[in-house]
Parts: sequence; C-alpha cells; structure tokens
Amino acid sequence: MLYIIVTGGPLPDQASDLIRSLSGSTEDSVIIGCDSAADYLAKFNIVPGLIVGDMDSITDEGLKFIKSNDIFVETYPVEKDWTDTEIALNKANDGDIVLICPLAGRFDHVIANIGMILKMKSEGRNVYITDGVTYCYPLSGEDEITTDVSKYDGNCAVSLIPCDFSNPVKGVTTRGLYYALENAELTSGSSYSFSNHPNPESTEITVSIKDGLLLVVTTFAI
Repeated sequence: MLYIIVTGGPLPDQASDLIRSLSGSTEDSVIIGCDSAADYLAKFNIVPGLIVGDMDSITDEGLKFIKSNDIFVETYPVEKDWTDTEIALNKANDGDIVLICPLAGRFDHVIANIGMILKMKSEGRNVYITDGVTYCYPLSGEDEITTDVSKYDGNCAVSLIPCDFSNPVKGVTTRGLYYALENAELTSGSSYSFSNHPNPESTEITVSIKDGLLLVVTTFAI
C-alpha cells in the first residue's frame, strides 16, 4: 500500500507531477489531502480518496472541488492536539508513505513534519518527505537509500544531516557523490556533510549507514 499524503501550504507546481507519477505507479495507492491541500489538488484536477482536517484554510473553490468529485471528508475541530498532517499520517497504518508538503514558509510546520517522518522511520516505516523540488530521505539503524539524479544536469545539492545529538551516525558511506565518504562517523551540530553534489557522470547516488539517524536531503534546481 502506498499513501500519498498532500498537505496545505505553498507547494511548487513540480509536486503535481510527482503526485500523478506516484499514484500511477501502483494500483494499491491512495491520496490523502490535508485541509487546503484540496485547493492545490483542484488546481491540477487530481482527485484524492480522502480529505482530513479542520477545514479552516480551504477556499470556496476547494470546497466546490470536493463536492463536485464526491470526495469523502473527515472534519476535525480547529482546537485539537494534532496538526492535520499528523492526523493523516496516523491513518497510514501500513504500507509506504510519501509526505508531500511545503519545505519553506511555516518553519514550525516544516520542523514538525520532518520530525514525524524521522520518528516513523525509526519505528520501521518506509517514508520520505518532498515538495517536488527537495527530497528528504530518513535513514535509521543499518539502512541505505539510492536515488536517481540523471535528469537534473548536475544542478543538485546533497546534504547529510545527523539527527540525534546523543548518538553519532556510524558507517556512513556514499557512492556517486563528489565528496565521497567511506565508513565515516557524523555528529549532529556540524555542517561538515552539507552542500555536496553528485559526480558529473553519476546517474544515481547511494548513501548507506551502519547505525544512527540520518536525513539525506537532495535539492534540484528549478
């Protein structure tokens, strides 16, 4: 099962292509929109299976889109203990998750969303977060990620961000990056492993770790 969770906020147009690609990659997928995500989905005529949230920021156009497509809505009170995004994530109780949300703007929401996917990854879930331009892949324990960079003509920045101040990330090894690491140890609070980029001839990059909690961030030029 693949859950494609789309939040509200200023998403770039590139996210729409990713949503379509992901939803078409498997028959066993569902798109869940959070509140004003309905406005973004309406703009590109992408019909979700479910909308959740307190509905405090959706426009009239978004509401019309929901009604005209007979989309099921779960409404929650404005005064609640969880964000709309966390409510949607809690509905994805099995399978893989792609959280599509802004990675700029409301910085508190950005931090909260990254924190949630790090927690889910540490619990064994397969999850990553993106706005269609920047991709954040959490790694936990003994783990590895390989991602395609072939279509971006070298306009790609890659940062490895350790996310646990109590424990270093051990055994960090990269393939396809200009500044290579081999069985390295990275600690939180340092920018040592930031702003790398793929080798010119690389079509994909791989980052593996032996232990720890790491966020691999790739940003492609628009």
